[in-house]
Amino acid sequence: MLDRFPLNPILPAADGARAEAFYRDVLGLEQLSPPGMDPMAFGAGNGTMIVLSELRDRTPPPYPVVAFLVEGIEDLVAGLRERGVEFVEPQPASFAGAEGVVDGYVIDFGAVKSTWLRDSEGNVLALNELTAPPGG
Repeated sequence: MLDRFPLNPILPAADGARAEAFYRDVLGLEQLSPPGMDPMAFGAGNGTMIVLSELRDRTPPPYPVVAFLVEGIEDLVAGLRERGVEFVEPQPASFAGAEGVVDGYVIDFGAVKSTWLRDSEGNVLALNELTAPPGG
């Protein structure tokens, strides 16, 4: 029933202006809402968007709340690090029965490579690159 609709995650932000600058200037997302507005909307790929709303008294979970499906993950990590983005140090893990191989901030599970970063508000975002077709 919902398979034809794009996702629209909503994330909390302790500081709206700081979050707005991070998503627009650091991650390079198109700001869809007027500057300074709460909630703030940012366009991502394929008609999706991320919305942030200022909620000062909350603690972000230690796991990703949003994942971007990307290509060229190593180059993206390098570019985002140049912009000052904080990446979460990957820990050895398994995914779908495959042991991950850690290379810098990226963990390679064979069918998928993944990395986690923190936004300006402490939310954890994932970047995932499919390196093999799903299910095969």
